[in-house]
Amino acid sequence: MKRTTLNFVVDSIGLVNLLLLAATGTILRWVLPPGSGGGYGRGFRGGRPVGEAGEWLGLRRHDWGNVHFTLATLFLCVILLHIVLHWTWIKTCAKSILFPSHKVHCDPGDEPGIE
Repeated sequence: MKRTTLNFVVDSIGLVNLLLLAATGTILRWVLPPGSGGGYGRGFRGGRPVGEAGEWLGLRRHDWGNVHFTLATLFLCVILLHIVLHWTWIKTCAKSILFPSHKVHCDPGDEPGIE
Protein backbone atom coordinates (compact mmCIF):
# COMPACT_ATOMS: atom_id res chain seq x y z
CA MET A 1 0.00 0.00 0.00
CA LYS A 2 1.34 3.41 -0.93
CA ARG A 3 2.06 5.78 1.92
CA THR A 4 -0.40 8.34 0.56
CA THR A 5 -3.18 5.72 0.52
CA LEU A 6 -2.28 4.65 4.07
CA ASN A 7 -2.41 8.29 5.25
CA PHE A 8 -5.82 8.70 3.62
CA VAL A 9 -7.18 5.53 5.26
CA VAL A 10 -5.83 6.45 8.72
CA ASP A 11 -7.14 10.04 8.46
CA SER A 12 -10.56 8.83 7.23
CA ILE A 13 -10.85 6.37 10.11
CA GLY A 14 -9.88 9.18 12.49
CA LEU A 15 -12.54 11.49 11.06
CA VAL A 16 -15.32 8.91 11.27
CA ASN A 17 -14.22 7.97 14.77
CA LEU A 18 -14.21 11.63 15.85
CA LEU A 19 -17.75 12.11 14.49
CA LEU A 20 -18.95 9.00 16.35
CA LEU A 21 -17.19 10.22 19.50
CA ALA A 22 -19.02 13.56 19.22
CA ALA A 23 -22.33 11.73 18.65
CA THR A 24 -21.93 9.54 21.74
CA GLY A 25 -20.88 12.59 23.76
CA THR A 26 -24.04 14.36 22.60
CA ILE A 27 -26.14 11.35 23.61
CA LEU A 28 -24.51 11.28 27.04
CA ARG A 29 -24.92 15.02 27.55
CA TRP A 30 -28.41 15.75 26.20
CA VAL A 31 -30.29 12.52 25.41
CA LEU A 32 -29.36 10.58 28.56
CA PRO A 33 -28.05 13.18 31.03
CA PRO A 34 -26.74 12.29 34.49
CA GLY A 35 -29.58 10.99 36.63
CA SER A 36 -31.30 9.22 33.76
CA GLY A 37 -29.69 5.89 34.65
CA GLY A 38 -32.37 4.67 37.02
CA GLY A 39 -30.97 4.49 40.54
CA TYR A 40 -27.25 4.21 39.72
CA GLY A 41 -26.33 6.98 42.11
CA ARG A 42 -27.28 10.56 42.76
CA GLY A 43 -27.77 12.43 39.52
CA PHE A 44 -30.26 15.14 38.64
CA ARG A 45 -32.95 15.19 41.37
CA GLY A 46 -31.52 12.02 42.91
CA GLY A 47 -31.99 9.93 39.76
CA ARG A 48 -35.10 8.41 38.26
CA PRO A 49 -36.85 5.43 39.80
CA VAL A 50 -35.58 2.07 38.55
CA GLY A 51 -38.66 1.49 36.39
CA GLU A 52 -38.08 4.76 34.52
CA ALA A 53 -34.47 4.15 33.54
CA GLY A 54 -33.66 6.03 30.36
CA GLU A 55 -32.34 4.21 27.35
CA TRP A 56 -31.84 5.05 23.70
CA LEU A 57 -31.46 2.57 20.84
CA GLY A 58 -31.51 -0.24 23.40
CA LEU A 59 -28.56 1.09 25.43
CA ARG A 60 -28.62 2.78 28.82
CA ARG A 61 -26.39 5.68 29.85
CA HIS A 62 -23.69 3.40 31.28
CA ASP A 63 -23.59 1.37 28.05
CA TRP A 64 -23.25 4.57 25.99
CA GLY A 65 -20.42 5.58 28.34
CA ASN A 66 -18.65 2.31 27.52
CA VAL A 67 -19.09 2.94 23.79
CA HIS A 68 -17.81 6.51 24.24
CA PHE A 69 -14.74 5.29 26.14
CA THR A 70 -13.97 2.63 23.53
CA LEU A 71 -14.22 5.20 20.72
CA ALA A 72 -11.97 7.60 22.68
CA THR A 73 -9.35 4.86 23.12
CA LEU A 74 -9.51 4.00 19.42
CA PHE A 75 -9.21 7.70 18.54
CA LEU A 76 -6.08 7.99 20.69
CA CYS A 77 -4.54 5.02 18.85
CA VAL A 78 -5.42 6.53 15.45
CA ILE A 79 -3.90 9.88 16.44
CA LEU A 80 -0.70 8.17 17.60
CA LEU A 81 -0.52 6.29 14.28
CA HIS A 82 -1.13 9.58 12.44
CA ILE A 83 1.79 11.16 14.32
CA VAL A 84 4.06 8.20 13.53
CA LEU A 85 3.18 8.42 9.82
CA HIS A 86 3.92 12.17 9.76
CA TRP A 87 6.94 12.16 12.09
CA THR A 88 9.47 13.28 9.44
CA TRP A 89 7.28 16.22 8.49
CA ILE A 90 6.77 17.11 12.19
CA LYS A 91 10.55 17.10 12.80
CA THR A 92 11.16 19.27 9.71
CA CYS A 93 8.54 21.81 10.80
CA ALA A 94 9.83 21.86 14.36
CA LYS A 95 13.37 22.58 13.12
CA SER A 96 12.04 25.29 10.80
CA ILE A 97 10.12 26.99 13.63
CA LEU A 98 12.68 26.55 16.43
CA PHE A 99 15.78 27.30 14.33
CA PRO A 100 14.72 29.75 11.58
CA SER A 101 18.34 30.50 10.65
CA HIS A 102 18.79 26.97 9.23
CA LYS A 103 17.99 26.31 5.59
CA VAL A 104 15.22 23.81 6.50
CA HIS A 105 11.75 25.00 5.51
CA CYS A 106 8.42 23.51 6.47
CA ASP A 107 6.58 22.77 3.23
CA PRO A 108 3.59 20.41 2.93
CA GLY A 109 5.22 19.01 -0.21
CA ASP A 110 8.16 17.80 1.90
CA GLU A 111 6.01 15.16 3.53
CA PRO A 112 6.86 11.64 2.35
CA GLY A 113 4.27 10.11 0.06
CA ILE A 114 3.08 13.40 -1.44
CA GLU A 115 3.88 13.70 -5.11
